[in-house]
Amino acid sequence: MKALVVPQPIANDVMLGQQALLAFPYEPAADVAEFLMVSGDEPLPDEYTLGLALGYQLGVVTINRVTPSTDVPGFFEWEVAPKMLVAPKAMHLEPDTFTPVAETDYTPLEIETIGLFAWLAEPHAAFSPALQAHADALVAIGAQQMPAKYREILAQTGSWQEVDAAWEDAQFEHRNAHMLAHGIPELDFGHQHAELPKLNLKSQHDSE
Repeated sequence: MKALVVPQPIANDVMLGQQALLAFPYEPAADVAEFLMVSGDEPLPDEYTLGLALGYQLGVVTINRVTPSTDVPGFFEWEVAPKMLVAPKAMHLEPDTFTPVAETDYTPLEIETIGLFAWLAEPHAAFSPALQAHADALVAIGAQQMPAKYREILAQTGSWQEVDAAWEDAQFEHRNAHMLAHGIPELDFGHQHAELPKLNLKSQHDSE
């Protein structure tokens, strides 16, 4: 088996079945049909990744097909699907490098990942006990990795919705500051927090 870094939140989306395409400026070796996916130490900029574990093994991913990208010259689109979850284990790898790992380097879990469309069809359905325990373990890791500001909000309120709202406010203020810095008048659209489905694998310990 070989391991490969995929940044958050893409890594989380792949394990949920939300994202089936990965784009890389290279093809996998001919003998690589699957890989151990490790979340990157650094998330993608300006993407919501609070509560998502960084620098951890997440699961084994199958590569079903690789084709040249029609949108970005020199890139390849990998059609992927989650095969199995693995126990969370810290692993720090160089990006864009397949790293050999022994079978003793990761622990497969005999539980199924949750499919995005099944979740959206029944968003309040409870996870199986095994999957819930796995989700709680990942969230505990991700929560400890959050900036202190958000850790404090979670500790005080016990609510991921409060954490989400604080992040959205910070993003909104950052965008306005960027506009003002470039001579664009500040805009006020009556900013409200959108009522969107939460697509991150989060704990049921949310008090909201």
